[in-house]
Amino acid sequence: ARRPVFVAGRGARAAGPQLAALAQRCGALLATSAVASGLFTGDPWALGISGGFATPLAAELISAADVVVGWGCALTMWTMRHGALIGADATVVQVDLDADALGAHRPVDLGVLGDVAATAADVAVALDGADRPGYRTTEVRARIAAEGRWRDVPLDPPDLTGPEGIDPRVLSTLLDDVLPAERTVTVDSGNFMGYPAAYLDVPDEAGFCFTQGFQSIGLGLFTGIGAALARPDRLVVAALGDGGALMAAAELETVARLGLAMVVVVYDDRGYGAEVHHFGPHGDDLATVVFPETDIAAIGRGYGFDAVTVRAPGDLDGVRAWVAGPRARPLLVDAKIASDGGSWWLAEAFRGH
Repeated sequence: ARRPVFVAGRGARAAGPQLAALAQRCGALLATSAVASGLFTGDPWALGISGGFATPLAAELISAADVVVGWGCALTMWTMRHGALIGADATVVQVDLDADALGAHRPVDLGVLGDVAATAADVAVALDGADRPGYRTTEVRARIAAEGRWRDVPLDPPDLTGPEGIDPRVLSTLLDDVLPAERTVTVDSGNFMGYPAAYLDVPDEAGFCFTQGFQSIGLGLFTGIGAALARPDRLVVAALGDGGALMAAAELETVARLGLAMVVVVYDDRGYGAEVHHFGPHGDDLATVVFPETDIAAIGRGYGFDAVTVRAPGDLDGVRAWVAGPRARPLLVDAKIASDGGSWWLAEAFRGH
């Protein structure tokens, strides 16, 4: 292989060191599925998430690979953009403990039944001689450093912040800067979900919880509560849409009563965004999927939260003050966001429906 790429999935979450060591031997670039985000945090050869959330650079480099290895990764339509991230001449390998998983979502040239960590370690031993450069050129490393994160990508379209509210990309970048780096990010489902998934960095694979079972919205807050109880040493950032937040609002009382270290960020676009953007262009009646203006910050205060309403970048000062203060109560950020016309990943996702 001259341009190998590893894509690590849920089944590789305990095998980060072994995969990084093998990638060094063979010159592979490193990527993850969404659920394994954070596995290679800090590695200069890491491309982040593969799939709908991939940066333009990650999509370019993965699709140009001559060998793609899925490690504990199902290589679904979400992770491989319906196959668009696999070049026509690429060899596809899949390593998994479950024999039924091999080739279940797409044809593979080689299926390896085995534990990810043990297989990676064995292959590293089998590679005789010096490390191979593979995909790890000076140019590629420089491009990853300059273009490897969504925050480094120029806004296209330009900043949408205006009367409707703050651009969700700008909001997410500012939150990434303001909130402590030692965090657990939990993400609910909806049109908004790519923004926290792509823009909020996490320290490791334990720092990201992707609540996407059957794409059912309203479960992200519950995931955040579980994460806060499991890892009280980390601040939990629960990223929700307004529809999911209002569905789960009663559990805000649980967060306040238990005194959990949580920041609940509501990406408030005043409706069920995925439905608005999916059905609106077809002329469907949207009356049941759009909401009147709702003071979600007031709802949070009623349940015992500190709360901040954000409509523009300057409003993040309230979040900064909470981070710097005693954090005696959890924080709810009611972010009134400008419409993105349908997020970049949504159009890709709906190709599967």
